[in-house]
Amino acid sequence: MDKIVAFKSAYFAAEAKENPLLREVLAQGSISSFGLERHDPTGFLKGPATFFRAHEILRKTKHSNAAISLGQQEYSHNDVAGFFSRCVPNAKLHHVPWFCLTHYGMSIGLAWGLTLLAAHLVARSRESTAPLDGQICFYFGCYSTIAAVTYTALSQNRDVRHSAPWNTALYLDLNADLLRRNSPLLALARKEVLPRQHIKQRAFYYALARKIEAHHFDAELAPMHSLKKAPVSRLPRTV
Repeated sequence: MDKIVAFKSAYFAAEAKENPLLREVLAQGSISSFGLERHDPTGFLKGPATFFRAHEILRKTKHSNAAISLGQQEYSHNDVAGFFSRCVPNAKLHHVPWFCLTHYGMSIGLAWGLTLLAAHLVARSRESTAPLDGQICFYFGCYSTIAAVTYTALSQNRDVRHSAPWNTALYLDLNADLLRRNSPLLALARKEVLPRQHIKQRAFYYALARKIEAHHFDAELAPMHSLKKAPVSRLPRTV
């Protein structure tokens, strides 16, 4: 457990030297953006700097490309997104213009690949001499392109094969909170102890974030800490 605490402490200390966002989180500083109240009906975004709050601010200001303040220093949206992605690499929160073709290249390519496949299969089923069915290419191609562009513009564009940014951000906030208070529970703060949802609901994660900020998650880790310290002869047989 001492080695785990030392490893986590070393990581946070080394990263904080190059990451203004992490420095603000460890200092319980502030993070804000002008006009943020329009995107904050619950009032959650007003509070100390955390990775989860940074994720929500970056997500809500992604398309407007608004500048973000960390403490007394103001940074561009993409700079803060870069600070965040150093610790949460699966988050894609950089500002991308709506008209940027590279933003839509993959989705449009997949849409037209599916269109060509469908047109070829239809042409074969009709025993046509042409390799592709013209009507399928036109109509299916138009609909699939519109769907691809709309989905790409509105989606968060994270890689679903890796941990969701919300889960990773909360895990880092839990560790930062325990490290700040020099708690021995830091060694037991793993991703597995945090509850999560497959179909994510904002209220669930906002409540969990507030629980971590209020230090109430200690109650979840304290029994595990007592179990680790118990003598082997006193451990339950199931362990």
